[in-house]
Amino acid sequence: TPVSVVLADSLEQNPSNDGDVDEALEWLKEQQNADGGFSDGFSPESSVSATVDVIIALVAGDEDAGLIQLADGVSPVVFLYKEVQADHVEGIGTVAKVATAVIAVGLDPTDFGGRDLIGELEALYDADTGSYGGSIFDQALVLLALANADRDVALGAVDFLLDYQTEDGAWSFAGDTAENAGDTNTTALVIQALAAAGQEAQVTTALDYLRGVQNEDGGWPYQNPSDFGTETDANSTALVLEAIEAVGQTAAEWQVGAADPLSALLALQNDSGSFSFQASFPGDNALATIQAIPAVAGISLADLPTVETSADPEMATTPPPTTIPEAGGSAVPPIGGVAALITGLLLVVVGYWLTRNRRQISP
Repeated sequence: TPVSVVLADSLEQNPSNDGDVDEALEWLKEQQNADGGFSDGFSPESSVSATVDVIIALVAGDEDAGLIQLADGVSPVVFLYKEVQADHVEGIGTVAKVATAVIAVGLDPTDFGGRDLIGELEALYDADTGSYGGSIFDQALVLLALANADRDVALGAVDFLLDYQTEDGAWSFAGDTAENAGDTNTTALVIQALAAAGQEAQVTTALDYLRGVQNEDGGWPYQNPSDFGTETDANSTALVLEAIEAVGQTAAEWQVGAADPLSALLALQNDSGSFSFQASFPGDNALATIQAIPAVAGISLADLPTVETSADPEMATTPPPTTIPEAGGSAVPPIGGVAALITGLLLVVVGYWLTRNRRQISP
């Protein structure tokens, strides 16, 4: 059944999950490094992409990211400011992610750390191709940043994404349109980007693709079919939940038997408040937790709320060192059996999993 057909009205929307979000945020705050940033879980040093995703998670939980700081008073907002000020923020997807986070905390992305992040993105647009010069994932991140900044999104940029849609309705990170090349993570992000650009009518076949690869527990893997397994993981399920939210649907409309995507995601939450990557990889997982929080809170990247920060990043005028400072917070538990490629958002088991935007896209 096409997902454009709404399921029975008797399905009720899931109740508030504020408690689950609060528990996850409390665990997450304990992972902050001395420089104010957060690790992505692959190395102890703070990652710009992961820190962006933490800020989005904090905003999703209605928290002031400027108040999240250790004894020296450095918040993730100040960490980002210093990194931008020192020109450590590079790459199309990363610039777009930082711009989005700046907007979410009520600051000006056209004047942050001495840079006009939105202007930089707009200057990259190629009117002949509709591309901003990066991957499909990067293109989607740019559209999200521009839309959240209330900038017009060129129809050519939308057409560029549609040109790389596979026959089954999906998108792949690198733009491969071969059969079964698409993945749930890139598809979910593109759906959010198209929704943010006012192009919800263009996502019907993409939603049908997601319906077709949904697991019986209500969640999603990175790809299906896949040589690396199709077990539900927190990151993929969270991204698809955000896409569902972006098009005005609920988790209940995606119910499979007695389960739905939200219940599948919450099944991976640990007693500590953190999330596991998969049931087969139990334990505290930083990136899974960071990415799960907005989805559990019912937030989409297509229409982020704003929680104005109390931080004054302009007071942090001393540029950071040219080398990444040593992390000073508690160590983030490693992600067993997982390797990163996309910053902040894509994973696949046994070295194939792509994290969003290091996903560069995350963070």
